[in-house]
Amino acid sequence: MEEKVRKMSAGKITGFVFLGLFILFIFSGGCFAAGFFTGGVAAGLAGSPAIATGVDSIYLIRLEGVISGSQSDSFFGGAAVTPEYMIEQFREAEENPDVKAILIRVNSGGGSAAASQEIFEELKKIKKPVVVSVGDICASGAYYISCAADEIIVNRSSSVGSIGVIMQIPNLEELYNKLGIKYTTIKQGIYKDAGSSDRELTVEEEELFRTQTFKIYDQFIKDVAASRNLSEDKVREIATGWVYLGTEAEELGLVDRIGTYRDAELAAASLGGIKGEPSIIGRTQYNFLDMLLNYSMNYIFNRFTLNPGTSGTISNHNFY
Repeated sequence: MEEKVRKMSAGKITGFVFLGLFILFIFSGGCFAAGFFTGGVAAGLAGSPAIATGVDSIYLIRLEGVISGSQSDSFFGGAAVTPEYMIEQFREAEENPDVKAILIRVNSGGGSAAASQEIFEELKKIKKPVVVSVGDICASGAYYISCAADEIIVNRSSSVGSIGVIMQIPNLEELYNKLGIKYTTIKQGIYKDAGSSDRELTVEEEELFRTQTFKIYDQFIKDVAASRNLSEDKVREIATGWVYLGTEAEELGLVDRIGTYRDAELAAASLGGIKGEPSIIGRTQYNFLDMLLNYSMNYIFNRFTLNPGTSGTISNHNFY
């Protein structure tokens, strides 16, 4: 009798899993189709560089959503902030003679460590003044990038900081056993299957991953310290992964001052030597569907720290 009940329970679990996968498949397919047809038009608009106007201008760049090394890494095809997209705009702003300053509007909880560092390094090369205006959130990778700006302006209740690194590796061994799923692993290289979801990490593997994570964390701290003119000891003290309010971030030296988007516009104009009302130019970043999907998934990622996976079995090092 107990054996019969156990088999029925296993059958129900299997049924629910396949039903969930089917629903996910239908939903993701619908999102892909909608994103494909609506995103195609927006992609054409977003691909057009800003035109020289003959008027001293500020180039506006929007850093909104998950930072990723690839557009395909964004969940369900929603828009992602990639190094290529950001760097293209940096180049346009630098080469446009009418652009006297760059304004980056940030609303992002972070993302890929490598992608964030790449954007940070390129932003440091910009010769024109750069001002960051923070809306709701500028955390982890987004804050890393912002540190390369000449000035960071935030709202009093903005969420800022979250200096840290996270790497999550799921262990689904017990679930696989209940479903009767077995893996046969054939490998060359002792660590080739490190992080596989069908088994626990070995002590040695966990230590190797921990060491890599610490090295990236150390890079993060050193870059923040150098960019913000803070001591490494002070940054290490506040680099707990905690997100600070804008007022707290100002006291800690993580940002320059409290202000609105309008204040950031005027600051950029002042640094760029623009007199009178500044002209704002730039690209259109997202269509409506992109923003809707990106906002929803960015909320989930930052709420539950679900990280996009690599092409293998382990998660990327992420700034969330």
